[in-house]
Amino acid sequence: MLILFYLFCQNVFAAAYDPKLTWRVLETPHFHIHFHGGEEQLAQELADMAEDIYVEMSTELLWEPDQRTQVVLVDNTDSANGYATYLPMNTIVIFVTAPEGDSTLSLYENWNDAIFTHELTHILHIDTVSGIPKSFRTLFGKIIAINGLAPGWVIEGQATLQETRHTNAGRGRASIPDMIKRVATLEDDFPPLGNLEGFQAKWPRGNLRYLFGQDFMQYISDHYGEKVWTDWNHQYGGGIPYLLPDKQSIGKPLHVLYEEWKSNTHARYQKVRTNIEQIGISEFSILTSPEQNCMGGRISPDGGRLVYSCNDPETGGSIYLANSDGSEAKIETRRAFSKYFSWRRDSKAYAYSGSRIVNRFNLFNDVYLRTISKKTQMLTQGKRARDPVFDPSGKHLLVVTNEAQNNQLATLTIDQTLTQHTNNTDHTQYSHPRYSPDGTRIAVSAWHNGQRDLWLYTPQGEAVRRITHDHA
Repeated sequence: MLILFYLFCQNVFAAAYDPKLTWRVLETPHFHIHFHGGEEQLAQELADMAEDIYVEMSTELLWEPDQRTQVVLVDNTDSANGYATYLPMNTIVIFVTAPEGDSTLSLYENWNDAIFTHELTHILHIDTVSGIPKSFRTLFGKIIAINGLAPGWVIEGQATLQETRHTNAGRGRASIPDMIKRVATLEDDFPPLGNLEGFQAKWPRGNLRYLFGQDFMQYISDHYGEKVWTDWNHQYGGGIPYLLPDKQSIGKPLHVLYEEWKSNTHARYQKVRTNIEQIGISEFSILTSPEQNCMGGRISPDGGRLVYSCNDPETGGSIYLANSDGSEAKIETRRAFSKYFSWRRDSKAYAYSGSRIVNRFNLFNDVYLRTISKKTQMLTQGKRARDPVFDPSGKHLLVVTNEAQNNQLATLTIDQTLTQHTNNTDHTQYSHPRYSPDGTRIAVSAWHNGQRDLWLYTPQGEAVRRITHDHA
C-alpha cells in the first residue's frame, strides 16, 4: 500500500509541471536540487549555500533526516511562494520568483536564503520524531510524523521565526507585517489563541499563522529561552497528537503565555500610537466596504474618476469605477483583479496587469488595456509583464517583466511590441515605476544587492541614482 501511495504521489508531482521542461539535478551531501532549463544560475547559487544553512539549522533544531531532501526549483508562476512536504519523501518546492515590493515577504537580503531557510525549517521540524512514535516510523515509514499534526501557527510561526533569526531580514523585521500586526492590535482585532490559524474570511486571513505565530513564538523565545521550541519539537514529536507540551517545554500553560504576549504587544504598539499622535494623524475616510479587500486606487488625470479593484466573498475579484470621491462605484470588469492601474492621459482608458493560466501549467502576469465602458484588450500574451505605466505622451507603456528571478524594464506599444531595456542577471527586482511629468526620468522601487529602495532611472533602463537608503 505504501509503495502504491509513493508511486501515486510521484505521478501527481510530475503532472504539476509543464512536460516540455527539461530537468537536471545537482547533488549535495544532503540535497538533490532539481531544476529546469533557464534556472542553472539559481540552482548553483542554492547548492552553494544549502549545506551551510543545513548545518546551522540542524544543529539548532537537533535533528537530521535519514535521507536526502528533494528540492525542486520551478519558474511557473509570477508569485513568490514555496512549500515543503514530508510525504512521500522530504521535499521542498520553491517557485523561484522573488517577492514584489508590496508583499509581506518583501524584506530580504537574499531570496533563496530566506525561502530555503523557511522551508527547510518545515522539513526539520515535521521530520523530528522520538519515543514510541519513532518505533512506529520504523514499521510504517514517514507517515508517522506527529509534528505534522501540530497547530498551523506553530508550524508556520516557527519557520517564519527561523527565517528572521537566521537571516538579516525576514517577516519578523519587516515593516508591512509590523503594520498588519499593529493595526489589528490597536483596533481591538487581536486574534484569539484559538484563531491563530487564520481560518477566517477577513484580512489578514491565513497571514495570522505566519505573522502572529512568529510574534508569539519570538516573545516566548525572548522570555523563556531560545531553545524552548527545539525542546517543544522533540516533546511533541514523541507524544500524543494534539496534546501540546507547553508546560514541559516552557513551564507555563499556553493560555497564560498568550495573555502575557497580548499584553506586551498592546503596550508596544501603544507607544507607537502615542508617538504618532504627537506628530499628528492625517484625516481619512474609508470608501469601500469593510468586507472587501481593495487596492490599486488611481484617480484619472482629469480628476473625475477613480479606478480600483476589490476581492470580496460574494463577487470575487472585480475592477470598480467610481467618482473621484468614491461615490457611485460600479463594477467595470468582473472576474478581474489588479494591484496597479495607470490612466491614459485622455482619461478614457487605463492599463493594468493581472495573472492568468498560460499553457495549462503556468500562472503568469499579462497587461491589459481597458477603454471605459467599451472593451478590454490583452496587450501581452504569456510575456510575464506587470505594473504598466503610460508615458506622458500616452503612446507607450513601461512594464516590468519577470523570468528566473530577474526583473527587466521594457516598453510596450499598443501594437503589442515589447522592447526590453535592461539585462539584469543579479536578481534585481522592480515594482511600481512612475514617469516624471516631462518623461525624462522614472522613479521605481528597486531591489539591488540585498536592499529595496527608491531609485531614479532613465526611460531606457539606466540607473541614475538611489533616492532612499533604508529598510522601510
